[in-house]
Amino acid sequence: MPHRSNSFDILRICAALGVIFCHHYYISGREGPAWMNVGMIGGVSVMTFFTISGYLVTTSWLREPQVFKFCAKRLLRLWPGMIAAVLLNIYVFGVVFTDLPARTFLTHAQTLEYFKNLLLYRAYVNLPEVFSSNPLNNLMNGPLWTIPIETMCYAALAVAGVVGVFRYRWLASLVLVAYILLFIARYNADFTGTMMHWWEYPAYFACGALIALHRDRFLAHGAAITFGLIPVALFFWLTGLQHTSGLLVLPALLIFLGSCSSAFSGAVSRLGDPSYGVYLSGCPIAQAVFALWPGMNFYASMGLSMLLSMLLGYALWHSIESPGLRLKRYLR
Repeated sequence: MPHRSNSFDILRICAALGVIFCHHYYISGREGPAWMNVGMIGGVSVMTFFTISGYLVTTSWLREPQVFKFCAKRLLRLWPGMIAAVLLNIYVFGVVFTDLPARTFLTHAQTLEYFKNLLLYRAYVNLPEVFSSNPLNNLMNGPLWTIPIETMCYAALAVAGVVGVFRYRWLASLVLVAYILLFIARYNADFTGTMMHWWEYPAYFACGALIALHRDRFLAHGAAITFGLIPVALFFWLTGLQHTSGLLVLPALLIFLGSCSSAFSGAVSRLGDPSYGVYLSGCPIAQAVFALWPGMNFYASMGLSMLLSMLLGYALWHSIESPGLRLKRYLR
């Protein structure tokens, strides 16, 4: 695959490690320091994925507005890694770390149901009697719950493209802004007091898509736009509207930083993009590390989980994900 000189790979890798960082506290049954909002770190990491995805996927549609190719490309991005994750979760982590006999585990209704993750419309995160001594017993892969939201965003974008919304930049911008304002007004935790991720993460996807629609202008004036939004976001933050503040500035900041190139970002991209594999493997690896060495120093356990997840992420990229993406050349 062609190597990219932008910094989106770096941002996605950092986001995947941020999810592991956050989840490691929960997996270890440990509270974060009083000065640190551990949950926010995990949330921002997922928001990073959705923002970048909205930007890149919308750019892909604008470049080639054909629904069959669009859907096929999205499936080639999601399915290979998901298939590998489901198989590894069941036949490696599951078989090794369940308290059930292997035959009983493999034929258990919950195990068979786990294969439904491949349908991408609903997440199944637990397996029977796995990691029974861990604080989060029976949990195999928590982050899978966000994949159906991502699939929903892809589907919504495809439908909008088919009905012609993206033929007119002003119309597409109006639809995206309307959704973002709907989220802020009705489903924003600043006003509801409750995090509603099924509405929140698509709002970040929509922000990324909106920037993609005005990509040339943003790339020309990205620094001014981003740094101009910072004082506005700071005002909202200081008035207690932290979630609104993040939505205002984070997408622009991420796309601005991701669009920057350097020798380092080019070197990272040449190694491949392990972020999806890290995201899918971080939870079961962290669970396994804690199950095997429950007395290990917390930060050493976290570091080992990150290291093993990165190694597996690169292995999945080079052996499964990248070859799967190369099939795009056969799309007509």
